[in-house]
Amino acid sequence: MDNRHILQTAFIFVLFIVFFALLAYMMYPFWSVILWTVLLYILLRPLYRKCVGKPEPQKKTYTIKRYAFAGIFSVGTLILIIVPLILLAILLIHQLISFLASAESYLSEHPGMFLSNSIIGKIMEYAGKFNITLPEFDLSDAHTSILSLLRTYNSRFISIAKGIAGKTGSFVVSLLFIVFALYFCFLDGPYLASVVKQAIPIKPAYMKVLLTKFTEITRSLFSGYILVALYQGTASFVIMMIFHVHGALLFSVALMIASFVPMFGAALIWFPIGVVICLTDSLWKGIAFLVISAVCVSFLDNFLRPFFLKDRIHVHPLIIFFAILGGIKLFGMNGLILGPMIVIMFFTVLDLLANAHDDDSPADVSEKGGQDSVS
Repeated sequence: MDNRHILQTAFIFVLFIVFFALLAYMMYPFWSVILWTVLLYILLRPLYRKCVGKPEPQKKTYTIKRYAFAGIFSVGTLILIIVPLILLAILLIHQLISFLASAESYLSEHPGMFLSNSIIGKIMEYAGKFNITLPEFDLSDAHTSILSLLRTYNSRFISIAKGIAGKTGSFVVSLLFIVFALYFCFLDGPYLASVVKQAIPIKPAYMKVLLTKFTEITRSLFSGYILVALYQGTASFVIMMIFHVHGALLFSVALMIASFVPMFGAALIWFPIGVVICLTDSLWKGIAFLVISAVCVSFLDNFLRPFFLKDRIHVHPLIIFFAILGGIKLFGMNGLILGPMIVIMFFTVLDLLANAHDDDSPADVSEKGGQDSVS
């Protein structure tokens, strides 16, 4: 290879880096829109393909059907998925602020709640009945510290709510962009996927593995984690409403987040609530709450999650948990999906590199990854 050819190759590579950086910079404001458009397209594409039927480009009815269902699915996504989530977020913020205000008011009106005749006293009383000796606690400053903490977070969440309300216009515009982008994804998804395949300088076999894995991860994360968390949150909300738990929506959303924690999961939320019911309301009512929550929320998780995942994600739940935390810290709420996805894609690429000289490895990994991809 002569020096001129090396110089041309280096120059083209530099141009590629420059234009890639410019492209990433231009697309950065629409990063969230592109991400959620792709995720929603991957999730809804199988249903869209069933509704449209087999490709028959020669028939006019097929073309009309494609355009009609693309519009129905894109607008329907906004109505059936995004709008309910927005309403849920508004109710959640309102209930969170209300809960913090109620807790602050209660602590202000009951300065002695941590004394021996209140919650701590009842704990000591129950412990004494079972001959359990508990250590003595210095609670002289507990009331003041908790009250100060509640006031701080109450004012902070009020400012956050005002900030969110001020960005409503830009958020609505983003939603419209998602609907617009989804419409063209349903129409031209395979073509867009082929453009991505050709643009990225990776072997076609490896690119097929990566796209297949990306599709599988998206669906598995949604069904195995998001849907299970949604079920647990819904079940816990119904149970808390039956037992008249104040702030049921707030605790249910917290339970959905806690469901990602290995070993303990949703019990981190419903168990303390049941204990508080036992101490402040009725012992048998609290026990009933604990039993029902254990069976309907946590016990069924052992069957639902394996059923949805079906051994598709070969990563330890502890790694998934830390990936979610790291993803949320780095990417915000987008990290809920991006965190685990990055970790799993990392192991996929690592497996491809480890078997780079094995001719059969791309096909083998592709078969493990499933057959349906974004293309």
